[in-house]
Amino acid sequence: MPTPNRALVLGCGAVAGAAWQIATLNALQQQLGWDARNASILIGTSAGAVLATLLGAGVSVERMMASQRGDITDCQWNHDTDTGGAIPSLPRPGVSGVRLAWHGLRGRVSPLTAVTGLMPPGRTNMQPMMNLIDQVVPAGHWVQHPATWLMAVDAATGQRVALGRDAIDIPANRAVCASYAVPGVCPPVHWQGTTYLDGGIASPASADFLLDTGVEEAIVLAPMASMQMDTPRSPLAKVERRVRRYMTRIVDREVAQLRAAGIRVIRIDPGPEDLGAFGFNMLDPARRATVFETACKTADQAVQDALRAAR
Repeated sequence: MPTPNRALVLGCGAVAGAAWQIATLNALQQQLGWDARNASILIGTSAGAVLATLLGAGVSVERMMASQRGDITDCQWNHDTDTGGAIPSLPRPGVSGVRLAWHGLRGRVSPLTAVTGLMPPGRTNMQPMMNLIDQVVPAGHWVQHPATWLMAVDAATGQRVALGRDAIDIPANRAVCASYAVPGVCPPVHWQGTTYLDGGIASPASADFLLDTGVEEAIVLAPMASMQMDTPRSPLAKVERRVRRYMTRIVDREVAQLRAAGIRVIRIDPGPEDLGAFGFNMLDPARRATVFETACKTADQAVQDALRAAR
């Protein structure tokens, strides 16, 4: 049976979400007999943008797995320190995107997008992430994959932008930082007169960007959504789950649009055991190893369930 025209969507979720996605991608590859680098379109948001860029540059999931396990000696990325830590540095004075609040009042962007625009710019040092991308993509260039789209939000208009499709002149290292520019955590990225913020403030996945692309099948990994919630006792975890429910509704809507357009969707979200490993702070690198090892145990069944549901 020929391989369908298959796209891969990798969602936001910070350091924990990246670890979960890598383990899940590994299980997907094994069960499908497919290499994720061969996706016809790669869409990545925030942490997903990092992974999409690595895949688009030819880095295998197997190498990402080895990196998560600490088995690679030539990788400069430090999983414990290079994302900025569990608690971000104090942000800079000001706001990340004051116009987003105005667009929110006029109903042009979601309440979440509007509120995050009022958050101050973050101070996280993005040089380690730039260095990571520069290891696999020559500085100033884009990835080898012809359809790698990294999702960001235009701080002036509130519109989602697929860097690599809508803006083709931005280099990969800057585009990854733009997609990862979480207000209050990471600084906005300014490029040729446009200020970009994290694509996750508008959508955790942006799977709907696959509409009218001609793809037959979409694999959607959404670390910030969940079709099966747990019931945490921690007040902070309860708050996180409220945000997660909001994000889940966005992914539900996007997946419904794809299916209505005749696109087969294989959707995988974290389950209750994964959520327990996540806790309430997806930024916390101290939870990364636990999240990764948990996902290595849960991913096989999650993939089987997703494939069955897609049929």
